[in-house]
Order: sequence, then structure tokens, then C-alpha cells
Amino acid sequence: MNAITTISQPIAASTIHPNHYNHLFNSLSAASSLSHLKQVHAQILRSGLNRSNSLLSKLLLSACTLSSPSFDYALSVFYQMYSPEPHLSNKLLRELSRSSKPEKALLAYANMREQGFVLDSFSLPPLLKASTRISGLNEGMELQGFATKMDFVSDPYVQTGLVAMYSACGHIEDARLVFDKMHHRDIIAWDTMINGYCESGRYSNVLPLIEEMMKSDIKPDGKMFSTVLSACGRAGNLEFGKAFHKFITENKVAIDYNLQCALIIMYAGCGSMDMAESLFKDLSPKNIVVSTAMIKGHSNVGQIKAARQLFDEMPEKDLPWRTSRRG
Repeated sequence: MNAITTISQPIAASTIHPNHYNHLFNSLSAASSLSHLKQVHAQILRSGLNRSNSLLSKLLLSACTLSSPSFDYALSVFYQMYSPEPHLSNKLLRELSRSSKPEKALLAYANMREQGFVLDSFSLPPLLKASTRISGLNEGMELQGFATKMDFVSDPYVQTGLVAMYSACGHIEDARLVFDKMHHRDIIAWDTMINGYCESGRYSNVLPLIEEMMKSDIKPDGKMFSTVLSACGRAGNLEFGKAFHKFITENKVAIDYNLQCALIIMYAGCGSMDMAESLFKDLSPKNIVVSTAMIKGHSNVGQIKAARQLFDEMPEKDLPWRTSRRG
């Protein structure tokens, strides 16, 4: 028998004694641990208010937002509810997709569909995020099929989620196909596609795409430039790093503190210590992340004396000398 048909109809908050209802609701708001939530849940059951979707919704969300969230408990409460509203399902999926076990969002989605719960276009972005985090290509493609069937596939947030999912799964060409079909691309969509190229090592596609973005009147932000430089530094791609630095200069992009840090870390990661030093000497204040990157860069190219001198000059050290050299 379908699980929905076995659950009693909900009762409206207006039929509950307001004082008692408010006491339980406030108790849920004040709960700081799972054991406390379970105690309030027991009071709800004893009071016969277990058919109040508003109380169960509060219980569910409280379980998700504890300092140590209990998503299994939240799911058990969710499945006790009669025909929960889509906005509640979406909040639960969003919390699950951000959790340490994003696959739980996909399992919840499967259960929701099996039980006939209503899902809408807002359900897809957190599910695609979960697929992205676990590199779940099959799950992501199934979600794309569902989005197409429900006519959600033209939603820009769904499309951006598909770009991220395909990129994370190593299917960068499929990501670009989705991206090219987008009628509305915000800065997040562009950043997602550009980051996909960086993570796939397709640096030759990055600058043309940024130029295309600028022609569409979307201005790249510092975060995007820092993301590209960070990926370039990790890959040790000095040729592209220099070309990207030149692109920044030629387009008169303001090099603020964060972007200067990103350039230093990129050059140090690529072993170009002369360039890294020329930027580092003008950096003020120095910070431990950039200093550590410089120490590691000097060490990697055999400049141990320079690395040790920089380490000794650091006012704050959160790692010992040997660990700083290794990064």
C-alpha cells in the first residue's frame, strides 16, 4: 500500500489549544541537542499533535540545523508527514545535499518519487549539487531526464546544476552543450563553466570563454580570477598563468589584495619564484597562506636558504619548518 494513504490527514494549528501549541513550537526552537528534540517529539505524540504538519516541519528543520545535525532523524520525521509541501521537501533536500553524506539527498529523492510527493523545479538544484559532490554521472543524467519530462530543463538554476554535474564527472563537452543552450547566464553559470574547464585541464578554453562573457556585459569578479589562478597553480601551468596575468593587466582589472595573493600563490606553485617574489615584496600585510606557498615554492626549486629565511621572518607560524616546506 502506498505510504501516503496510511497516514492520517493533518490537523490545522487553529484546532490546537494555542498555549500548548506555542509551548511545543518554542521548545523545538530552543532545542540544542537531538535528545532534547526527541523529548519534545515525545510530548507531541502524547498530546495527539503528531498530525500537525507545522510542528513536524519545525521538528524536521530543527534536526537539520543542530550543531551536530541528525539527518536520519529528520528523514524519519519527514516520512511521518501527510503530503508535505514542496518547499519543505526542498529545504530537506538542500540540507542533505550540503551534508557530509550528500548521497542521502538522492536516496530521499527516490523515496519521495516512490511515495508520490510533489517535486518542483526548486527540487533539482540541490539534487544536482549532491550528484556533483559524489561525481554521480548516472544519478545526474537521471535527474536531467526527470527535468526534461517535467519541463524544468530550461530553468537556469537547473541548467547551471547540470553544467556543474557534468564538469565534476569529467564530461566537459556535455557541460558545454548544456551551457550553450542557456538563454540566461548569470555570473554563477559562467564561473561554473570556467571552473569546469580549469578542473579538466582545458586551459585553452578559459580565456576565450572569459572574453565571450565580457562581451555579454557580464563582468568577471575577483573570485573567478582567483579560482582560475588557483587551478593553474595546482596544475603547475606557468604558460597559461603568465597569459592569464597578461589578460588581467591588458583588461585593466584592478588587482586588489586577494587577487595579488592569488597571483603570488600561482607563480609559486608553478615554480616561477622571481615573479612570485616581485609580487610578494609589495604585498602588505603578509599572510600565513601566501607565506607558506612561497616557502613551499622556494623549497620545490631547491632554494632552501630563501625558504628558511622567509620562514624565520614569519611573525606567526602554525606549522613547524619541515611541514611548511612540504606544504
